Amino acid sequence: MDPHATPEVRVLGAADAAVPLLLDELRGAIARGQRPLVSFATGSTYTAFFRALDAELQEGRIANADFLGTHLDEFIAFEPSRRGGMVHELTLRCPALRDMLARGSFLPVPCYGSEGSLRAHEERIERAGGVKLQYLGLGRNGHIAFNEPGASFDEGFHVTMLAESTRADAKSRFVPDEPPRRAVTAGLRSILGAERIVLCAFGKAKADAVHDMLKGEIHANCPASALRRHPNVLVLLDPEAASSLDADAIAGANC
Repeated sequence: MDPHATPEVRVLGAADAAVPLLLDELRGAIARGQRPLVSFATGSTYTAFFRALDAELQEGRIANADFLGTHLDEFIAFEPSRRGGMVHELTLRCPALRDMLARGSFLPVPCYGSEGSLRAHEERIERAGGVKLQYLGLGRNGHIAFNEPGASFDEGFHVTMLAESTRADAKSRFVPDEPPRRAVTAGLRSILGAERIVLCAFGKAKADAVHDMLKGEIHANCPASALRRHPNVLVLLDPEAASSLDADAIAGANC
């Protein structure tokens, strides 16, 4: 890890402008190495991307045999077919990933969180050559994956309690039930082990977290600030998410 790394920041005209860039990142990962492992983020930030990715896969412009897939996190006891879970969401938005899951080329996060299952998952990732491309979203409290404020920078995959703000943001996907309180997540050490990281943040509600991530102290109070220790990070923002940054923070950004 590089303690002096500076993420590349691009401020786009609108959130949808990220989609072709995100697809190009996947194509680039495929071009750079044999069958790279790509780790996906979930949540509304990536909805348009997954729809576009499904079209690319279904129409053969990207071959699902050319990469392996995985993801960041899963709610405790939410197996891949359970509504509200992360894998369920991924395969709804990108049905082509369901085929990869069935063939064993998509590696789901173990949802029950036993220590043995988590270490086995990390070993599978290692055998696959490690994550070559990691997509990330950003929580409004500064979390990435489910690493909530206060999370250690040194953990791998682990079970965590969800912040109430995170549960509130997820509430609509579980109605009429209450959102889960616990989840399995890739820790910050796992995330920072990726070769390339691309983070997207859109909307005014993310502006303070974006500022703290890029300009605040590198501290567990904003887990996303750990990304400034990684040498190969791209941050894609819309104007609202970038609204708390000064000109120096986005100098050279592609608008």
